Amino acid sequence: MSFKKLIILTIICLAVFYYFSEEKDFFTAILDKINVRDNNASVMEKIDKTIRIYNGHPSGDPLPLKEETKLLSKQDGLVYKSIEPVIIPGMKNGSPGYADVKVETLKKESTEINKESVITIPGLSSTNYFETTWAELIDNENEQNSEIIGDNENKESKTLIGGIIEKDTIWELKNSPYIINGNIFIPENVTLLIESGVEVIFNEDYGFLIEGEIKMIGKKKEPIKLFNN
Repeated sequence: MSFKKLIILTIICLAVFYYFSEEKDFFTAILDKINVRDNNASVMEKIDKTIRIYNGHPSGDPLPLKEETKLLSKQDGLVYKSIEPVIIPGMKNGSPGYADVKVETLKKESTEINKESVITIPGLSSTNYFETTWAELIDNENEQNSEIIGDNENKESKTLIGGIIEKDTIWELKNSPYIINGNIFIPENVTLLIESGVEVIFNEDYGFLIEGEIKMIGKKKEPIKLFNN
């Protein structure tokens, strides 16, 4: 390389260095804006909700859903994920069966949850259930499994039951009566123990599918009572 070309290259390098030194604040500002934008977009809030899933399939067959089933809210684009497996009862007397399912999701802080949005289950898109299964958000205030009825001086508890019993469980007298509002599945190697004095009330024609075991320990003075509501 000739001396003249070397001088020209040196001048160009100094000019470029000077330009970027002067423009450092400019580029830094741009990067800061990008970082702020990314940080804002990544601010997420974990929410827990209850979704009521309806099964309107004309066959009347129950619909089992696995844990972490995805549900899509069409209007706000939120994706919900079920926390536990559940069985959605089939149609009864022309009315769709339903079950309440606890779900969780992550949403952007600025996203508002639209309770009127149609919620679907994309995993059913290749089945006959896709067109006849839908869901809606319900208020957390109304989702309690254990409720108190009666006045303050004479309170009576009741426990709503339905779905899959995944582990050994005891139905205790203090939580009686147990209202069966959905089909109950007891898997293999799982035991349901019902204490004496417990009342079990079946809504409609729901029942048990048992692969595990039920133990009912009744006493003469405190029998276990089964009712069809």
